[in-house]
Amino acid sequence: MVTIERVAQRAGVSVATVSRTLNNSPAVKPATAQRVRQAIEALGYVPNQSARNLRRNESQVILALAPNFSNPYYSRILTGIGDRAWELEYSVLVCNTLGHANSERRFLKMMESHQADGAILLGCHWDYSWLARFAQQSHIVQCCEYVPDLACPSVSIDNYAATREMVAYLQRLGHRRIAMIGADNQYISTRLRRQGYLDAMEERGLAVREDWYRLADADYSFASGQAAAQALLAVSPRPTAIFCVSDILALSVIAAAQELGLSVPGELTVTGFDDLDYTTMMHPHLTTVAQPCHEMGRQSVDLLLDGLLDREEPSEQQIFLPYRLMERESAAAPDITA
Repeated sequence: MVTIERVAQRAGVSVATVSRTLNNSPAVKPATAQRVRQAIEALGYVPNQSARNLRRNESQVILALAPNFSNPYYSRILTGIGDRAWELEYSVLVCNTLGHANSERRFLKMMESHQADGAILLGCHWDYSWLARFAQQSHIVQCCEYVPDLACPSVSIDNYAATREMVAYLQRLGHRRIAMIGADNQYISTRLRRQGYLDAMEERGLAVREDWYRLADADYSFASGQAAAQALLAVSPRPTAIFCVSDILALSVIAAAQELGLSVPGELTVTGFDDLDYTTMMHPHLTTVAQPCHEMGRQSVDLLLDGLLDREEPSEQQIFLPYRLMERESAAAPDITA
């Protein structure tokens, strides 16, 4: 019987490199992977997947913990996770945590009994200090949200820079009365977007009134966005632009404005964050920040498998993917008569 050791010897690589090649790890250089595959073909080597899994206590299962299945933002990331895992012959168990730490801890304990090899968390709160214990014992990647200073890989965008760019864009259009709708949650993205908004306003010497900042609920629900918008639009003088931390909230602001007889963008500019599919399904098309959700999911899997396959990379590796400002119909220069 042809062994993995014989394959390694013929290819001139280590047994670990053969194993990584069999798992399609991005840690293996293309030229090396080709040499290994040529050795496998020449020797007629057939890996015993069941034996490999049993020997290494592997399940070939990845956990994906999401706080809310109904939000299309998370579904796009989960699709990226599923697509990449399928390519690498892993299964994904998607778990709905409802944003509860107890639920997340319960699912993460599945790794202790080898029911899963690693986990990707989509809804880490910024103060999850308890996650350090799991990160030290198991393979975990944080996706879109992360705990600052935790030695655990993460994939996201630069939320602070993206917000500053959006607010600066509104300022270039001529807006001075710029309000913001955030969310009542403990995500690092919410904190960074709030700080980016404040710093961008301060940099231009623009005052930020306390009643120009409102919170939607933790899940960015449409109804809570409408309530926040109604409160903002009742302020005098009324803001000429509203920056929202999600597309769902931005669309709720547009709906609230239209109910009050205000035109968008004629009398009110509205911007969002994420660039979900429905932002261009109706007019006005939404000006927003586009996040590479699918790619975030894919790279989360790559980071996780790098750890599982012992790739020599720092465990605290943090990846910021590029974002894009999408200029569309919902933003325009302010009505100087307002």
